[in-house]
Amino acid sequence: MRAVTTPGPRSEPLANPRPASPGGLATIAPGLSVVLPCYNEADRLPGTLQALLAHLSAAPGEVEVLVVDDGSTDATVEVAEATAAVDKRVRVLPYHPNRGKGFAVRTGMLAAEGERVVFTDADGSYGPSDLDRIVAALDRAPVAIGSRAGGGGGPVARRAASRVFNMAIRGALGLPFGDTQSGLKGFRRAAAQQLFRQARVDGFAFDVEVLWLARQLRLEVAEVTVQAMERPGSKVQMVADALEMLGQVWAVRQAVTNPADGGLGPGPSSPLDPAAAVPAALS
Repeated sequence: MRAVTTPGPRSEPLANPRPASPGGLATIAPGLSVVLPCYNEADRLPGTLQALLAHLSAAPGEVEVLVVDDGSTDATVEVAEATAAVDKRVRVLPYHPNRGKGFAVRTGMLAAEGERVVFTDADGSYGPSDLDRIVAALDRAPVAIGSRAGGGGGPVARRAASRVFNMAIRGALGLPFGDTQSGLKGFRRAAAQQLFRQARVDGFAFDVEVLWLARQLRLEVAEVTVQAMERPGSKVQMVADALEMLGQVWAVRQAVTNPADGGLGPGPSSPLDPAAAVPAALS
């Protein structure tokens, strides 16, 4: 594991406000929130939830698992709600229409109540031990990201495309990270709130934007080696999604070089909580 302190303008100190109860006392927050962004994961989600819940603490109030349904057209919501009905650690956050993985992750991050917030893929690509390493790294840095050993699992063509994409990102945005697209990342609560309230990208390139924002805020980022397991039924369409992601990265680049143009478009406030408004432009 290595920590990278990304240079950039200094930010204001991270605040960590906790909501107060009606009696004026601060509420007790869980220690860990795990966000699972989902789109048509009815077949794979049950196994992921079973493995995750068996590994996490069962003590009341210590852990929450947020299943964020990104406008699925299958039975993902029903599957998640069935688990939530028997395990109070699980919350289901559905919305329509489909908006993209970035929007789903952002919705979960802004709704999470834990002092540590981690998102991971709903298909179970990352095991509980990898999640543990990310959480442990948050003791040393406010942001921790998985870096897939050997560039990630899967076919040779996909690994090659991932390496090319990372090289393009390094060139466009100057990010020093070995793997920007790993589906396992963690944040201290204050960092998550600050970053995801400024984020704009709804698609797969949201990771890039969040890491670029972390650089601007001079947040230390720990890279943790993880092992991604290839799962059948991937939603990623290599060529089409790579082109779309490069377009999204270019939009981030344009916002960097032309901040007066208004950033990356409408704010991505959670549809589940209209009060969680997000600023209209990158700051």
